[in-house]
Order: sequence, then C-alpha cells, then structure tokens
Amino acid sequence: MPASGVDRIARMNFVYGDGWPAYDKAVAAKSKKDLAAARAYAEQAIGKDAYHYDAHRLLAELLAQAGEHAAAVDHLVSALSGDYFAYGPTLATDAALTEFFATPHGQSVSALAARIRDDYGKRIAGGVWLVGRRSTFKFPKDPGVQPATSRGEVYAYDRDSRRYLRLTHTGHRVDAFVRAPDGGEIAILGFDKIDREKPPSMKPATLASAWLLVLDTAAWKTVGPKVALGAASTIEVGYGAGDALIVSVDGAVSTVDKTSGKLTKGGTLPVPRIAVSLEEARTIRSPEGIEAAWSGDPPVTTSLKVTGGTAIAIPESGATAQHAVSLAPGGAKVAFSTYVDPCAKDTSPSLYVADTKKGTLKHLLTSASRFATRWLDGTTLAYEDGEGSIRLWDATSGREAARLDNKVGIALDALSLSAAPSCKATPAAVDAGSGAGSGSADEPLPPEEGSGAAPQ
Repeated sequence: MPASGVDRIARMNFVYGDGWPAYDKAVAAKSKKDLAAARAYAEQAIGKDAYHYDAHRLLAELLAQAGEHAAAVDHLVSALSGDYFAYGPTLATDAALTEFFATPHGQSVSALAARIRDDYGKRIAGGVWLVGRRSTFKFPKDPGVQPATSRGEVYAYDRDSRRYLRLTHTGHRVDAFVRAPDGGEIAILGFDKIDREKPPSMKPATLASAWLLVLDTAAWKTVGPKVALGAASTIEVGYGAGDALIVSVDGAVSTVDKTSGKLTKGGTLPVPRIAVSLEEARTIRSPEGIEAAWSGDPPVTTSLKVTGGTAIAIPESGATAQHAVSLAPGGAKVAFSTYVDPCAKDTSPSLYVADTKKGTLKHLLTSASRFATRWLDGTTLAYEDGEGSIRLWDATSGREAARLDNKVGIALDALSLSAAPSCKATPAAVDAGSGAGSGSADEPLPPEEGSGAAPQ
C-alpha cells in the first residue's frame, strides 16, 4: 500500500516542470502511433520529474499494451496513489487497459486501486481542506483581457501522514471554495481570464471570466454544469437555507440552479460566505454565540464574550473585526485577531485565543496576516500566518502542532494575490511576465493559461 497524496503541493507543478517538454512529445508521438518514441519520451519526462503523474499514467498504458505487465504496475500505482481522483475513477472503463486488467498483474492493481480509494476517503474526511497554488501567480505580460488562472486547487491535508490529497481538477483554476452546511458538497470559484489596464494605471485588475462549479464531496464529482459568472470586480458566494447556493456578482444577487447552471435574480446573501476579487479574498462570517457591539466597515468591536461567559477585552489596537472571530466547538475557546488598518505602517495585527469562561488570553503570533482561522475541533485551531503557511495550534499543549508550508500560496478558504493583507491605496505587488514561471517574454503560457480549456 503506497502513501496517499503528495508531500508538497509543488509536486503538482509537474504540468509545467522540467518534464513537461518530453511529456508533450510523448503525447504527440502516441497520437502518431509511434509507440517506441512515445515510450522513450515518457521515460525521459519521468527522469526529469519523478512526480510527473501524467507521464507515469501514459507509460503504464504503453507498457501494458506492449505486454510488459509487471513494469506497468509501478507506474500505474504511482499515478493512482499520487492523485487518485485524476486517474482512479476512469481506470476500469479505459479501453486501452482492458486486456491488462484481465491479467493477474491487472487484477492486483484493481484491488490496490480500491484500497487507495478507501484510504483517500478516510484521510479526506479528517483532513484540513484548503486551497493551494502549484506555482507563483504572475500577471500576463500584455494588458487587457488575457488568459490567467489562480494556479490553485483544493486539497485535504492529512495530519497523520502530513501529506496533501488533491480534491479538485480544474486545470489549476480554483481561487476559493465554500462548503455546504451539511458537508455534502462544496462550491468552488475560479477564473480563466483577467482584465488589467496598461501601466501606469493604478486601477486594480479584475476577473474577466469567472465561474462556479459544485462538487459532491462523497465521490468528488461535479453536480450539474459549470456556472458562468462572466466579468466582475467582486464575487461573493455562500450557502443559504436548504443548501441553496447564492452568488453576488458586483452586488447583483442571484440563486444558482445547480441542475441547469442557470442564475435566477434574487435571494439574500448568507453568512458565512466567501468574498473574492482578484487581489483580495476573504471569508465573511458572524460567529454564533458571540455577544459584541459591532460597528463600522469592516464591523469591529472593542469587547466580546460568549453568551454566559466573561467579557474579553481586546488588547493592542483595542479592536477586532467580526470576520476575525471564530468560536471553537463546545464554546470553551474563541480565536480573534486585533484589527489593524492594512495601510498602517510599522503595525501588525496579532492572533489571540481566549478562554471564554476565565477571559484569559494566549498570544499566538504577531504578523502581517489576514489571520483567517478555522477550528478543526474543540482544541485545534488552523490559521494563516501571512508568511505562506497554515499553522495548527493545539490548545491542550498550548503549542504549535504542525505547519503547512506553500510559500507560493496557501489559504484555508480563499487565495489572495499576496499572503499579507493589501492596502486598498496600493495594488498588490505581483510580478508581471509571460505567466510561465520566470516571467521571460519568450516562454509559452502554462497549459491552463494557453488552452483556455474548461474545467474538468
């Protein structure tokens, strides 16, 4: 039984890593029925990048068709364990492998694939769901409406194995997700193009082609068609009563018909929900069981308490924002961050956890962070640290339990251009280039930004 998932999200950068030129040649050779060349190029791709799962899958097929069944096993299992939902669901119906699965080697792979599927299900159920980028976001080198993507997907981080299990396959276009209250589905928000004015304009870039996709979290299959949202500066998405999916595009609120993908005007934006622009993404929430006097934009308070608990005074800045407060299951602990204007210089917010009965405070971190938080259980808090990591803090020991690093972008719910909060007066600083990694103008676009293909 191999380990499920990958040790780093960056492994999924194989689509544009060192092995991609050889893999492209392998695909081209196979289409021309030059199987010897296809095999050589696939082997070359894996030699350049041992985590090129597409190359492993292709080589397994070529070896199986050549009758080298034992050799095909390892490559097929590598792909299945590394990214089961990319390769597992179609395995049994792949005509190119029909003869292989009739052999003892093929039957052993089928049995192992079922074990891998079950292991994925177990680890996903108890995992930390998050959005992570495969590589750094870069603006297209040309202004105007241009192909561009978040380069992100949804993953589950398994705390036992410390590995990431990929859940979505949109061509690395996911920017944010929101989970239905009953946990049976998630809505993912992504984009294929952005609109950016020519310098020296300081106007923020906007989403030019955004969309929603709903996934069943049991099988990780789509529920209905992709929902086209078009161009927008800001999009908000959340689940209302009865798991109704509500979306706002630049203030125009609609209800989503999940079966047809159509939008019907009207509805009330729910809380919690995600609010996403190209530069800034966040979760809007109003934690239940919290007593506080909120005012301003964003809503802030100078004191809060859990119903029946002790009032908690906010230290440092003396204020916390409504979206920055999260109550642990059971109500024994509450996490909050001090509110600081993102444009303020030489001042950073701090994250605290308070005992709701005693009112005592535990300081976790001071950093230029949005401090998005999520309680995983009554004693484990996940939070973004503003430095390209998600940290897990254990209230029982009072210490950090784990750190999930992905410097190019990682978030609990929604990816912003930068890990630190953005000052509205100053656009987020992101490299401009071809979008190919180094920013060189003569490099081609990454696969997801060159083809304009729809999410899978």
